[in-house]
Amino acid sequence: MADRNKMARLLPVAANASLIVLELIGSSISFQRGGFGNLRWYTVLSNVFALVSSVVWLISYIRRGGKVGFIAGMMRYLASCCLAVTFLTVIFVLVPMAMPSGTAANVLYKGPQIYHHILCPILSCVSFIFFEQGMTVDRKKLTAALAPTMLYAVVFVILNLLKVVYGPYPFLHVYEQPWFISVLWAAVIGGVAAASAWAIGKLRNKFSGAGA
Repeated sequence: MADRNKMARLLPVAANASLIVLELIGSSISFQRGGFGNLRWYTVLSNVFALVSSVVWLISYIRRGGKVGFIAGMMRYLASCCLAVTFLTVIFVLVPMAMPSGTAANVLYKGPQIYHHILCPILSCVSFIFFEQGMTVDRKKLTAALAPTMLYAVVFVILNLLKVVYGPYPFLHVYEQPWFISVLWAAVIGGVAAASAWAIGKLRNKFSGAGA
């Protein structure tokens, strides 16, 4: 029993520490190649947020002697949901779009993408669902988890309409597609965000012993 309790305490620490290391490696490569201009990408923003969330979670966990504060728990939930959106969008939208031009590998796993598109999203979700104890995910928290994705979408649609930025994702090219296609893309990405938040919350409540 003692060994089991020790493992339960160590696993989330190890997972979040590993996530920090992976995020630092991926972000270092990303910023070396594209500078701070990379912050226009949802992928980069969600991974930077995940890095910060794991740092905050570890500080809270250590300061509270194995407990985690509400803000730290919510940050981990929101970050995991954002990374899930990144992962699913890459797998089911961006990779198929890149296949005809033969650039799917660049999108999926080359350079920083192996960290930002695959390893960090998977590790973050596994850690939050199975290892990190405490907070129960209810409907209010689920709704809050949609806010970062919706905020990004609204801001970048407006910036594209004003021609301040171009893209950066193909489905944000509002002047190169009919208006109803833009609406359809918004519905698809919003649906992915909602489904991810619901699934992650449901699985966490079932497997992590949440409820404290």
